[in-house]
Amino acid sequence: MVSGTERASDAPPASRNTSATLDAIQLMLRDLHTRHDEIRHRAAFRGCTKELLAVQQELVEYLLAKKSQLMGHVDPISGGTRNYNSFV
Repeated sequence: MVSGTERASDAPPASRNTSATLDAIQLMLRDLHTRHDEIRHRAAFRGCTKELLAVQQELVEYLLAKKSQLMGHVDPISGGTRNYNSFV
């Protein structure tokens, strides 16, 4: 029986790098969608909550575009029509 580690080492380097990048993107997207109250409180205190959410949305759009590119998909929906902070 072949372990997951052995299979990963048999994969071509490009696909391993792509897979690792996709995993990292997924983790970062999850983090960006996690509510970080301490950071939100700091942003509110500094008066930059709106800007914080705008930067967060830009990062999510960038990461989704990068993920789509790595997966070979073309996203038919423009990033400008989405609002990833609507859950906030």
